[in-house]
Amino acid sequence: MVRSTGSSPSLTSGSVPGVRPGNDVSLYDARVRSRLTAVLVVALGLPRPVQAQSVDTTFDSNGVPIHYVASGSGEPVVLIHGFSADLSMWDSVRVRLASDHRVIAMDCRGHGRSGKPHEPGAYGIEMVNDVTRLLDHLHIQKAHVVGYSMGGSIALKLLETHPERLLSVTSGASQGFRASDDQWDSLLVKRLVAGEPLSQVMIESAPPGMPAPSPQQRAMMSRMDSTQDSRALGAQRVGNPGLYVDYARFKHTNVPVLLLVGERDQPERFKELRAALPGATFVVIPGAGHGSATDRPEFAQALAAFLAKHS
Repeated sequence: MVRSTGSSPSLTSGSVPGVRPGNDVSLYDARVRSRLTAVLVVALGLPRPVQAQSVDTTFDSNGVPIHYVASGSGEPVVLIHGFSADLSMWDSVRVRLASDHRVIAMDCRGHGRSGKPHEPGAYGIEMVNDVTRLLDHLHIQKAHVVGYSMGGSIALKLLETHPERLLSVTSGASQGFRASDDQWDSLLVKRLVAGEPLSQVMIESAPPGMPAPSPQQRAMMSRMDSTQDSRALGAQRVGNPGLYVDYARFKHTNVPVLLLVGERDQPERFKELRAALPGATFVVIPGAGHGSATDRPEFAQALAAFLAKHS
């Protein structure tokens, strides 16, 4: 059963801003495992449902091409994926929502089939601007915005900076990037900026005790490197300060908010955000970790119910 509550509370050689999902090594281990798993799933060619008759194109976002797909009709829903993923992570959710919504899934800059700048200044707040420019491009005044992990951080920054463009906000597995975050992934970021392949970076940055992938798994992961631009991914992480959120600015928001997190992804880290958004709906996906939550039927069910309530 889904547990829900309607209310409750330029790169230098030094430090690199990161994200603090939690303070212990076990969560970092979970994040690395999630990324490895995502790479392997795609490499294995596991089937994903694809919505028929969807629009698949790009638009220019201040000089950077942004790829998106759109399907369905009804109130618009924008889907924003996580770090090192792409819009395909939403395929099953798109199918579920497109029966009664206009669903738009985008590849964030630095990812998928969108442009991949190597300058940290091209990320940060520009990732928020990509969403509002996409809405403008599609002549949409307001939309439901749904993000997961990095995408959830972008969605929360939108809530801070552009609440007038939002019908609702859903943040999955992210309490937003904040200035107080520990630099938990600095080693990974530095290696990405140096141009090391993503698969090798993830393996070398894995915490002690994590089993090494088999030769077959490493080969699958290496094949996926051709779809990634390590320097762009590193630049995105270095640009994260431009996405830092100030919870104090949520004080007077009247935008409906849904917070989703897996039971094994430290739900307690949302305590401060929930206090800042006392009217938010908070849903914990039983047994889910960071990498598996969006694939659980409870995730799509909770999201669909929330959107129906606020449509």
